[in-house]
Amino acid sequence: MLTAAGICGCADISHREFIYAEQPSSTADVSHGIGGELLITSDARTDSVPNTDASDSEGSEALDSFSPAEQEFINSSYFMGDSICLGLGVSGFVSHCSAKAGVAARNIEEFSFESGGAQVAALTALVNSNLKSFVFLMGSNDVNIESEDEYVKFYNSFLSKVEALCPDADIYVLSIPPVTANSTFCYNHQIDSFNLKLKEMITSHDSTKRHYVDIASYLKDEQGNLKENYSSDNTVHLTKAAYYALLAGLCREIGIE
Repeated sequence: MLTAAGICGCADISHREFIYAEQPSSTADVSHGIGGELLITSDARTDSVPNTDASDSEGSEALDSFSPAEQEFINSSYFMGDSICLGLGVSGFVSHCSAKAGVAARNIEEFSFESGGAQVAALTALVNSNLKSFVFLMGSNDVNIESEDEYVKFYNSFLSKVEALCPDADIYVLSIPPVTANSTFCYNHQIDSFNLKLKEMITSHDSTKRHYVDIASYLKDEQGNLKENYSSDNTVHLTKAAYYALLAGLCREIGIE
């Protein structure tokens, strides 16, 4: 099975120092939207690397408890996306991860990613990976910028190009993760609405290689907010326990045990 994940790359990055590229010139350095100032912006500061080391009151004991089948899927998938996706590599959960702060469905093709010692376009990185499973995680940087219809239009355009270049690959599109109850980044009712539109776009497409995966429900508390112990910054970024829950949820949703 070919798996492509929107948060990955071609080499083991669990010990890599991440330096973010500057935001593309077509995008403002800091963007504002209906939910407040965007939190996930790209710059050259090393402190932009997602902090995943916040204290976890639950789940940390299970960080290494993936089954052999789950671990094989994770290790053979290519993850690509934004800074939330980047946390999967920083935490050491995934081996193949191409992700940067500021990445969104609307601008992913404006970014470059490391592949074979060179900086290449997102589509080139996916092709060069020689993997058959792609996992994409992005959207948190879209919620405050465009409408739901624009979001899925940009996403669909990118996925169509991926399919044209890698027709045998399975594509797993992850839902946008929730934020905390007190977030001013955006609001969970917005995210839920975007996720519904994203699911509709994926499930209504005639491709049998596209798969919508609801990982958001594995991260929510009873009120529909990001669980307190899953937040590393009390807003949007995730802890190691949250990343474990995310990956375990991904495997469960696609039938890998």
